[in-house]
Amino acid sequence: MRILQSAAVLSVIFLCGSAQGQDVGTALVEAHDPTRGSMPDTVYAYGTAAPSSGSTLTASFQRDGRVSDIKVEVGDQFKKGDVLLDFGASPGAVVAYEQAKTTLTLAKNSLTRANQLFKLQLATRDQIDTAEKSVSDAQSTIAMYEQQGSTQPSELLTAPFDGVVTAISVAKGDRITAGAPLMTLSRTDQVVLSVGVEPAEIDKVKPALLVQLTSLLAGRKPIEGRVRGVGGAIDPKTRLIPVTIDIPAGSALSGEGFKTAIVVGRLQGWAVPRDAVGTDSDGAFVFQIADGHAKRVDVTVVGSTQDTSVIDGPIDPALKMVLTGNYQLADGDAVRLK
Repeated sequence: MRILQSAAVLSVIFLCGSAQGQDVGTALVEAHDPTRGSMPDTVYAYGTAAPSSGSTLTASFQRDGRVSDIKVEVGDQFKKGDVLLDFGASPGAVVAYEQAKTTLTLAKNSLTRANQLFKLQLATRDQIDTAEKSVSDAQSTIAMYEQQGSTQPSELLTAPFDGVVTAISVAKGDRITAGAPLMTLSRTDQVVLSVGVEPAEIDKVKPALLVQLTSLLAGRKPIEGRVRGVGGAIDPKTRLIPVTIDIPAGSALSGEGFKTAIVVGRLQGWAVPRDAVGTDSDGAFVFQIADGHAKRVDVTVVGSTQDTSVIDGPIDPALKMVLTGNYQLADGDAVRLK
């Protein structure tokens, strides 16, 4: 009886050992039927948003004066009509205006006397003409001061459009001359992005191409733009070719940095997980399964994203392709599916 039991135990051990031995040297992989696919062909670049040409204004007053108060700081956004700066006429301009009014009064009195004397034949026509010119000159001087605003003790600088303050050239209390710059204003609805593209890829970039933009500021949503123009020369500082990109109004801040993906076409081929593609000294490759064994297939990587690659090569659509577990394989290795 014991002899029979021992024989039975040995038979079970032998059978189990034989079953386990079948998996020795067999790699466990995940594989699926090859799938054709595509992905955007993109040219990547980095750049910074800035006001477009013609969207920046340098504000000033065409008269001498003194900065009474500044209502904003650099970087502040404003709406059309907001008060930005309080500007007062200079004491000298006010005095000059008052003197011009006095001069006009005297000139008018002189003209009246000259006309009276002329009627009495005690003055000549030349004297009348001289008196009339004095009145005209005094009136022109007053008109000039009034046009310059010298009659106003205070004048407000208001925003001509919605925008942002990019520079302030004066300080409170400064005395300035006519035409001196006060502050620089930029429109927020006319911001463009300038990026640099590698010269080797510039032939792919054309005006009107779609651009996917990712802000380098945390928490900002991705946006889309369009290529406006492509530079015709290499920037000597960056060694890149400048490309200008239009951005939707109000979607970017002046000075905001972006990573851009310019969509120049689509890549066609076999779509696989990026980790399914291996590389060695002979190039890129994948594995397919033929009769339970790994078969190496040399391929060309057409393009890749973070998770997916599109490849091209002599892929057999009838054979499953190894998607995971290929790191442990060599050509001809036995495999079994998960």
